Amino acid sequence: MDIEQSTPELSTAHTVDLNNDRLDCEHLDELTERWMDPNRPSFITVLLRFFGNIFVDCFRAIFA
Repeated sequence: MDIEQSTPELSTAHTVDLNNDRLDCEHLDELTERWMDPNRPSFITVLLRFFGNIFVDCFRAIFA
């Protein structure tokens, strides 16, 4: 019994060109993008929400 195995042809469409460049470790901030969330609440808003939730939980525990 002879079984023929065929290998699929390799296409160059999915290859990645790395250009063999070294990573510039001294200037990483310039290479990467900084992602800023425009909808991020301020620190004061986060604190007020946190302590407000604690107040509401205590109020419900006392008067429920």
